Amino acid sequence: MDEAKLLELLIRLGYVSKENAYKAQKEKEKDEDIVSTLLRLGYIDDVKLMDFYQKYMPNKLWRGGLEEIDIPDGIKEKLQESLLKRYTIAPLKYEDGRLYVLTINPFDQSAINELKFKTKINTILPYVASKKVIEDILNKLYPTVDKIVESMGMGEEVEIESEPMEKPLEFLTAEAEEGPIIKLANFLIAEAVSLGASDIHIEPQEKKLFVRYRVDGVLKVYHEFSAKIKDSVVARFKIMSNLDISEKRRPQDGRIRTRYKGKKIDLRVSTVPTVYGEKVVMRIQEAEKYLSVKLEDLGFEPDDLEKFRKAIWTPWGMILVTGPTGSGKTTTLYAALMERNSPDVNIMTAEDPVEVSIPGLNQVQVNEKIGVDFAMVLRAFLRQDPDIILIGEIRDRETAEIGVKASLTGHLVFSTLHTNDAPSSITRLVDMGIEPFLVGSSVILIVAQRLLRKLCPRCKLVDDIPREALVRLGVLKDVNEDIVVFKANPKGCEHCNGSGYKGRTAVHEILEVDEEMRKLIVKGATAEDIRDLARKKEMRTLYDAGILKVRKGITSIAEVERVLAK
Repeated sequence: MDEAKLLELLIRLGYVSKENAYKAQKEKEKDEDIVSTLLRLGYIDDVKLMDFYQKYMPNKLWRGGLEEIDIPDGIKEKLQESLLKRYTIAPLKYEDGRLYVLTINPFDQSAINELKFKTKINTILPYVASKKVIEDILNKLYPTVDKIVESMGMGEEVEIESEPMEKPLEFLTAEAEEGPIIKLANFLIAEAVSLGASDIHIEPQEKKLFVRYRVDGVLKVYHEFSAKIKDSVVARFKIMSNLDISEKRRPQDGRIRTRYKGKKIDLRVSTVPTVYGEKVVMRIQEAEKYLSVKLEDLGFEPDDLEKFRKAIWTPWGMILVTGPTGSGKTTTLYAALMERNSPDVNIMTAEDPVEVSIPGLNQVQVNEKIGVDFAMVLRAFLRQDPDIILIGEIRDRETAEIGVKASLTGHLVFSTLHTNDAPSSITRLVDMGIEPFLVGSSVILIVAQRLLRKLCPRCKLVDDIPREALVRLGVLKDVNEDIVVFKANPKGCEHCNGSGYKGRTAVHEILEVDEEMRKLIVKGATAEDIRDLARKKEMRTLYDAGILKVRKGITSIAEVERVLAK
């Protein structure tokens, strides 16, 4: 049936008057089919059109739902969004070399022919659906930023407290005009905070923009957007963090201050140029969490907590907290400083960047671009009558030397190092050029730590590993020991978002430097020598601490194996 016969049938059956059919033919635009013209002019509506197809062409009518749409990515790439929207055609499924499509006019042969030509698919089978259904399918397959934001909501709950900055007029204009992008950026922050994520990754790829969150230490893709919006989204986050949006070739660092549901949230922003555009990573820091955290909340075993607390109340010496990025070093140090934070103690910190502003602490932002590095700040600190000094990170010999000397002249010094365990921190300082006798005299305690995911208390399962194997792993002392070992539920539950884990806890390896250890360090001992002596003195290794958490039912063997080496 051609279009003339279709129109004639619509007139004869009373769906369109002769007068309106004549007007439609006169006002039909170039490349527009007659059904689209009738709908545009209001001479027929979706309900009447579907009634016509239902009664007289039921074999052409599609009665499925949106969940049935199944288009492989390879086929979707061949389908031009503009072509589908122009002809009001939606792809339905592809199988055995045939493309099934939905249209409001199955007899529009010119549209089908153009689709065949553009996709190189020879067999295209048209079925009928209402215009609204077709538009809903196209919005699902090719969502606009407006539709994405509309489906998400919740972005308005984020208030940006960015510091004032002079911006060129064109930036301000673009910012005002891109309302959906602003809402999308706000939503991503709000969603990540509500999920308890520690990091947001905005990752441009060739044909997608991925958004990943790190929740309980594990990265997972939460959203996939069209690559068309990647530059706008990245630019929005750069504007929010006062970065130069015209500079796309160099890495940049910034900060976003926001308020979500009344809570102050700081985001540390880092951009890096990749082959497909700039990647943005934002570290989420909730100020109130740092202010309220106590040492008892950090997962210390009672005997380890006693050792750590004794060290932080020592009048002088150096305390090191070591571990990779994201192992909770900052939280541990801030909890220690909060315990010592009182009007009679002068606490000064040099950080890059200042993670969270804490009342009562004198916090200095290191800025190496203008020469304000750790060494310069520390030299200034020593003229400021400090009691406690926090060095954000010991990166070089000069910083290490000043920190060591400060600890030997009556100050308590806290700092971090990136080492795998506690004993290797001693040799790292020696490798930096610090004399072994200075290291042995200044360092009083080293804490190595990692974060383990905690089993979801609502859905965790009893582990079915044979008890003989549990003995070999060190979980049980013997096969008859009355301890139940748990594992994560692979399906999870609503409480843990299907992961089987909820929240994290720290495990610690604490090395006390007593007189015997000091003599060994001064002799230039290796990390293995130091570790052997520490084990004799009953130092609990990271793996041992992890196994203890398994015995207590807090975490699983799989999680300990994932994070820690024996």
